[in-house]
Amino acid sequence: MVKRLLPVGMLLITTAVFAQHFGGNPPAIRWQAIELKKTSIIFPQGFDSTGSRVATLLQRIDNLQDSSIGDHRRKLSLILQPLTTVSNGYVALAPFRSEFMLTSPANPFSQGSITWTDQLALHEYRHVEQYSNFNRGLAKVFSILLGQQGQAFANALTVPDWFFEGDAVYQETFLSRQGRGRLPNFYEGYRAIWEAGTHYRYMKLRNGSLVDFVPGHYDLGYQLVAYGRNRYGNNFWKPVTQDAAAMKGLFYPLQRAVRKSTGRSFPEFADSALNKSRSILVAHEAGQRDKQPVVNEENPFTTEAGELLFLKSSYKRVAAFYLRKDGKEEKIRTKDRGLDNYFSYAGGLLVYAAYRPDARWGWKDYSELQLLDIHSGKQKRITRNTRYFSPALSPSSDSIVAVYNDPGAANALDLLDAAGRLLRRLPNTGNYVYAHPAFAGDKIVVAVRNASAQMNLLAIDLHTGVETLLFHWANTVIGYPRFREGSIYFTASTGGVDRIFSCTTDGKGLQQWDNTIADSSRLGQYQPDFHKGALTWMQFSANGQKIIRVPAGSLRPKPVPETALSVSDPLQVAALVSSWNDLSAPGQDTGFAAHRYRKTTRLFQFHSWLPYYEEPEFSFSVMSQNPLNTFQSALSFVYNRNEGYKQFGFSGTYAGWFPWLQAGVNYTIDRRGIFQQREIFWNETELSLGVGVPLNLSRGRSIRNLSGSVKLVYDKTYFHEPEKSQIGNPDYYYLDEEVRFTNQSLQAVQQFNPPFAQTLRLHYRHAIKLFDSEQLLATTNLYFPGLFPNHSIVLNGAGQFRDSTSGIRFTDEMPFARGYNDVNYYRSLKWGVNYALPLFYPDAGLFQIVYLLRVRANVFYDHAYAKDVQLLQSADYQQFRSTGIELLIDSKWWNQLPVSFGIRYSRLLDPDRNGYTGSNRFEFILPVNLIPAGVNSKTPVVQ
Repeated sequence: MVKRLLPVGMLLITTAVFAQHFGGNPPAIRWQAIELKKTSIIFPQGFDSTGSRVATLLQRIDNLQDSSIGDHRRKLSLILQPLTTVSNGYVALAPFRSEFMLTSPANPFSQGSITWTDQLALHEYRHVEQYSNFNRGLAKVFSILLGQQGQAFANALTVPDWFFEGDAVYQETFLSRQGRGRLPNFYEGYRAIWEAGTHYRYMKLRNGSLVDFVPGHYDLGYQLVAYGRNRYGNNFWKPVTQDAAAMKGLFYPLQRAVRKSTGRSFPEFADSALNKSRSILVAHEAGQRDKQPVVNEENPFTTEAGELLFLKSSYKRVAAFYLRKDGKEEKIRTKDRGLDNYFSYAGGLLVYAAYRPDARWGWKDYSELQLLDIHSGKQKRITRNTRYFSPALSPSSDSIVAVYNDPGAANALDLLDAAGRLLRRLPNTGNYVYAHPAFAGDKIVVAVRNASAQMNLLAIDLHTGVETLLFHWANTVIGYPRFREGSIYFTASTGGVDRIFSCTTDGKGLQQWDNTIADSSRLGQYQPDFHKGALTWMQFSANGQKIIRVPAGSLRPKPVPETALSVSDPLQVAALVSSWNDLSAPGQDTGFAAHRYRKTTRLFQFHSWLPYYEEPEFSFSVMSQNPLNTFQSALSFVYNRNEGYKQFGFSGTYAGWFPWLQAGVNYTIDRRGIFQQREIFWNETELSLGVGVPLNLSRGRSIRNLSGSVKLVYDKTYFHEPEKSQIGNPDYYYLDEEVRFTNQSLQAVQQFNPPFAQTLRLHYRHAIKLFDSEQLLATTNLYFPGLFPNHSIVLNGAGQFRDSTSGIRFTDEMPFARGYNDVNYYRSLKWGVNYALPLFYPDAGLFQIVYLLRVRANVFYDHAYAKDVQLLQSADYQQFRSTGIELLIDSKWWNQLPVSFGIRYSRLLDPDRNGYTGSNRFEFILPVNLIPAGVNSKTPVVQ
């Protein structure tokens, strides 16, 4: 017997999750808006200047009349989110909207020194331009058939994610004096693999790997986009992407369009682009890569005992703090979840910032300081509900300096004691943005960025408060200052690479640290530590980030002028040089009037529609979501071919208050059945009203979610005569109550299951009028590590109990023994054991559409019991046992969407008492969703 677990039609269902949070803001927020011709910029009260700056930049971009992607602009709702500590942004379809997360990044090397809101505006607005111009040809047909979901599906098929992001990185670089295209750190991944002599295929570069380190699609995309514009002109990609979005050629339209515009095949084009980059970025290549498992080592500190303290993670292990001495490593403790891996050490203690979400509001979270004793391994949280980043311990470890980053106020440097109590806040007279503060004797040294997107080092005297800029302001990136043996060591950009420099606390004696080991490499040197003449730093490699330690005899510091601290284009893209580079330069922002934005604005905003057929029902749903994402609703129509009934429905959920409010109505015409041996017809009305509370209780090294809901359902039947006189128009109520809980440990890249996890679900439904019907479901799953890394043991348990009356029969949800036909028994129990393990990692693509990342297996045994006098003709429990194996393939479809699918073989150890014969059962395991809501919708990385 062959069975599909999910109907093929389900492949067209999409859920727009990504970085969005449904009902993520507290109701106390008062919203305002600035209206441009094609954009509504929506922000909390008090963020008028930020909204005005964003509006100014968007207007400047529109005024450029840039024809490199197209001239069409679609109406957009852009929401500014200041309560999250995550630095990110996205544009997505279904519905078409964008959100900017306003907290600036803690590490300047990741995004550069450009003002964060400027960076978001330049980058994300390019996605607005892309989506506005990619709704054409067959993509337009899909959007007519399915709404915005249809365009998202079509664009994902034809325009690769590397183009979406590479093109946006090009715009942020082209319209500013920096942008990631000018940052040496942006190229570290490719420099690392190329210097190691590694040359991956295009499909692997596009899709990544679970075994090897592969740079991301941003890096790949920028190099391809920049090469195309530099060689073939700034408008090169316009006809290419327009033909691709229109699906001209149908199969591989972007590749065909590239050939049409260049006369070269796409593989030739891509190889030429990457070879050009490699010839510029890499000084030399190794003859053969030393292939090792990917292991990352970061942030080295030398302890008083001469041990090396660092953070270590791998594709098999999550990040943890380690000590290394004489070649031996000792694990101290697994690190809590955080937005970066930065920490500071002194006197046997280390301090770092950990991420914690708010329990209810998805757009609100915290960055709290954790203090860890490296000898005992004990850790304590010393701040609560704070927004601290880049903390640093004093040499005596009795005080801490940290950056307080609140988008609603200027950056601040706070001095705290070891218990996390605020001692004082240092004045920010220059309105700087701070990064990586460090104690330097009686001073604080910190990297600073000014309003002109320039950087410097600032020394603050803790006694007098006097501030001293150590250098002249420069268009560069500076970070990781550390005071060692009378000098400040730091990393800065120079000549297209990132190098280690040092100077005195008054900025004199600037030196660049060259050495015999790194002379021939153009890889960046980060997080420097100097101890007894030896210099240690973190450096990228083809096998992950590595700690390099160079003895004193190999060091050659050389004096350099301040002008050495400057950013230059590592890729040497001549097409970037333009007067448009000054578009984001500071200047007088246009005065925009803000008005009150009501939360009910465009409460109904229908964006997509979904026709769907599964025997015997055809359905058509129209979906809506308001701009603030506090109200989601759907209109639906269902036609049942068996009965011939028609059902019209509406459902909606409002998530703007603490409990979610849920309501729905369905009206069904021409229900059909048999009464007293004749066919009868009736109509039905169903009303529902409910509340739900989703809670995110995650903290530390655990991810926890608890949700509960209660729904009251009312159903009334309308019979025609003569049945109405005999039966009346009965009505009934039932309650639907559910609780879900999940708790899991952190997962490494190769771990498809968390090492430890627990899930619990309780679902109780019961009638409260007319009938005595009830049904209770309880399920649980327990996850444990297997015998080897990445192996997993999963224990399942479930039970479902219902009444035996002839009233309402609730939907069967029992996860029965695999292989048996699902039947809603009067009583059913089940337990199961699973052992899952990876088999191999193909790293291979099929037809430029599907990329195979991993093949894994799950061996299982299920043991179920059921009792039902009517269905089983027995008053005793009957057992249903099965064993078998599942083969699953983890893949990427359309080279960007993670999908797991496979096949299950079940061997039935007992008869199937529901009409089926045979003991061997095969089932296809198919995914639910293959359509992305938007390829550039980004999920923040919380490590």
